[in-house]
Amino acid sequence: MDHSSSLVDDVIRRPLHRPQECPPKSAEKHARVESIAATHQGTSPMKDALSGGMAGAVSKTAVAPIERVKLLMQLEFSLTSKKRGEGRRLRALEIARNVYRDEGLLAFWRGNTPNVIRQGGTSAMNFFFMDWYKGAICSLLPRSQQLSSDEERKRNAFVSSFLSGGLAGGTTTSILYPIEFMRTRLAMDVGRGTKEAPRMYAGGMRDVCASIWRTDGLFGFYQGFGIALVGVVVYRALHLGGYDVIKTEIVHRKMGDDLSWTERFVAAQAVSVFAGTACYPIDSVRRRLMMQAGIPKGERIYANSVDCFLKVFAEEGHRGLFLGLGPNLVRSVGAALLLVSYDAIKEMI
Repeated sequence: MDHSSSLVDDVIRRPLHRPQECPPKSAEKHARVESIAATHQGTSPMKDALSGGMAGAVSKTAVAPIERVKLLMQLEFSLTSKKRGEGRRLRALEIARNVYRDEGLLAFWRGNTPNVIRQGGTSAMNFFFMDWYKGAICSLLPRSQQLSSDEERKRNAFVSSFLSGGLAGGTTTSILYPIEFMRTRLAMDVGRGTKEAPRMYAGGMRDVCASIWRTDGLFGFYQGFGIALVGVVVYRALHLGGYDVIKTEIVHRKMGDDLSWTERFVAAQAVSVFAGTACYPIDSVRRRLMMQAGIPKGERIYANSVDCFLKVFAEEGHRGLFLGLGPNLVRSVGAALLLVSYDAIKEMI
């Protein structure tokens, strides 16, 4: 429902014979909103960082099997010259069955250690920097004695939430991108650890670092960084900023009452699905570029992110950019769990 209609309803219900006084419901609503805002402002940055890190580690470990299946679908043919139509792509259940049969149950968590490190750090930094950027942005927004209306507060909250979400995502990606790179390479190591099918990176992150450093140096750990930076700013703006905006809107419509856990989870799930789907082609491109690190430049399939996007679209169609989207949408439950867990852990500590 459009917010303007709720304002119209409020005006209709307001007594006409005493226009100079606020109705009791409005006064109570403003008192509750101010109380909630004061509570939020009183949280410490360290508490934000710790809550975000713990929530990220929990959510990523829970959905690690789904995430690995998604990566195997997404990058199935990324290092070959095989074109669309030359072979049937495996479905998610088939890939999961193959992983269990060939690599064992624990293989579903292959690469989860750097993933937890990255996600814990990413979540902590995202929420820490988001609150910091939000405070900085709010101080730059125009203010006057006349900007105390609900509409003005909502507009400022909307702008600060989306900008701070995008800036926080960009900052953390720049710092932690090499760990995300290692996580992707480990997840794509499909060896069984036997003589017949040895693992490419039997030593885990240590072997990935040594291999890429020998061939490409530090730059190798930042393959696909440019398109990743664009994608994460957009995704975090939609994900973190959108969640914040929806929570603010629901609280406003409930006249200051805090959100139930069901409302928080539904809001987080809706934002996660939308943001994940909108940014998925960018994720596909940057992961294909990641997988080229260590290969001589003359043998690489894609020259850059634009070339990758055009070749995938020309050879595989739009479906090539959305491979693994199904498991990714299921995995979005983990993204929603992250946001709700952050709120829960923040209240407990």
